[in-house]
Amino acid sequence: MPPFQVPLTIGVTGHRQIAGNCTEAIEAAVASILDGVRAKAPHAPLLLLTGLAEGADRLVARLASQRFGAELVVVLPRAAESYRSDFATAESQEEFDRLLKSARLVVTCPEDNAEATAGYLWAGNFTALHSHLLIALWDGDAARGDGGTAEIVRAKLKGRYAGWDEGEPLRYDEGGAVAHVITARAGEKAPDGVGRIDWLYPDAVLIGARGGEHRHAAVLSAFNMLNGLLTHDGRARDAWRAGPAAPNVDALKMAADHLASQFQRRTVIAVRLMVLATFVAALASALQGAISPIVTAAALATGLAVWITSTRSRWQRLHADLRALAEAGRIQTAWIASGLPLCIADHYHPAQATSVAWIRRAIRTAFLLDDIQRPREAPSPEDRKRHAEAGHAWIDEQVAYFLGNRGVVPRYRRQARHFAILGLVCLGIGLLIVAGNKLLDVAHIEQTVLDTALLLQVGRIALAITASVSAYQAFMSFGDLQRSFAVSAHLFSLARDEAKAAAAADDYPRLIRLIVQLGRAALVENVSWVILRRQRRIKPPAA
Repeated sequence: MPPFQVPLTIGVTGHRQIAGNCTEAIEAAVASILDGVRAKAPHAPLLLLTGLAEGADRLVARLASQRFGAELVVVLPRAAESYRSDFATAESQEEFDRLLKSARLVVTCPEDNAEATAGYLWAGNFTALHSHLLIALWDGDAARGDGGTAEIVRAKLKGRYAGWDEGEPLRYDEGGAVAHVITARAGEKAPDGVGRIDWLYPDAVLIGARGGEHRHAAVLSAFNMLNGLLTHDGRARDAWRAGPAAPNVDALKMAADHLASQFQRRTVIAVRLMVLATFVAALASALQGAISPIVTAAALATGLAVWITSTRSRWQRLHADLRALAEAGRIQTAWIASGLPLCIADHYHPAQATSVAWIRRAIRTAFLLDDIQRPREAPSPEDRKRHAEAGHAWIDEQVAYFLGNRGVVPRYRRQARHFAILGLVCLGIGLLIVAGNKLLDVAHIEQTVLDTALLLQVGRIALAITASVSAYQAFMSFGDLQRSFAVSAHLFSLARDEAKAAAAADDYPRLIRLIVQLGRAALVENVSWVILRRQRRIKPPAA
């Protein structure tokens, strides 16, 4: 079985009739785009969202699947048999059937629309929302109907998709990059520069990012990192104890939780090694003979190597991001088990959404692959009972996770104290070394400036300071985690009482509202911790 992975999703929109004399240039441009994605994210598999209409949809589908091994997600504006009748020739219908059969997933517009164009509008917006990159084979002209290419490109750049949470006007949606390939329509005058690629990005000022291009590159880099870690681990999806209702979401949750714990352990080990190196370097000064500088130099080299490795590998940043992804998966799994066909990527606080852009995209992709659909009928009494039990179980499980005998709140409180002590010890060692040497003795500067012993003393001081800083950062990290989890524990404790009251009153809607609100509150608290963790700077603890 291949290892579990979360693919990069690429959407396609464009003209149905493409001028035959520009097909070769268009294919070369699309291949160049996909080559660029593959170069920036070699570990990430590709997933193409396409409507399989004639023209742009099929051109990109053939190229992506045959040359780049992309799997297909087919997004249909209406039922396949009805949609198939749009294609006049038997050859076109056969190609549609063949590509449809090869798809990993087929998603159909859930509404029976009286207007034929409404389904195309839904399909175009669905494709744009769920794609990390949208390829538009387009002449650049205005749309000629609902769901036209110009309209879908605008939706992708604005991050506002018709039909998605229109009752939440402040909700932030995922905007993203558009690779516009200049394309000529069949039978019409060709625009200038056919086959040229124009990259379009959302307004970076409006989304608080460094730049649209940087934001797109960051998403590719994050997915490449995640898939590289998953590939290195090697476990298949079902080996992550994936649940039957949402195997991809559940596997993503379990994998992210496992990886986050790994990077947390690495950070803790790195700090302890640096503290140990500080002790060894300080004790070496008491040794006699030639062994003292050798031991000191070895300790300094070890401490420096550990610090460089942990800093360059970004273990703390990876721990924070993967912990946020695991929490997103945990809430999403609970919602699905409780009968809620809602994607939590749509429910982050608007002020925080840009801080977890790639995390939202990852959970949305897993949700897409699990094909969670809104039920067409009200839940049966048996379903209501099962959903209620799942909601109660989630709340009880979280309370035990936070506050149980081996809960994370008391455990992280102990860890914070542990690293506070280590940091103070290392700082004390550094101060003792400063007090006991002649660094500030002006009378001895000329005699000692090239003295090896002095250089080793400087190294000891630097190592002590670096170790104390790293221990302080670990102390603040565990302290932040403990405080964040304490808030969440309080919320879940309140929710447990509220859930019992809803159960006693047999008030199913009240319980469902509680689960939604609880999930949103947990997301706010989790992202607040992530933002604080990323921006942590050394400062005195608050009084």
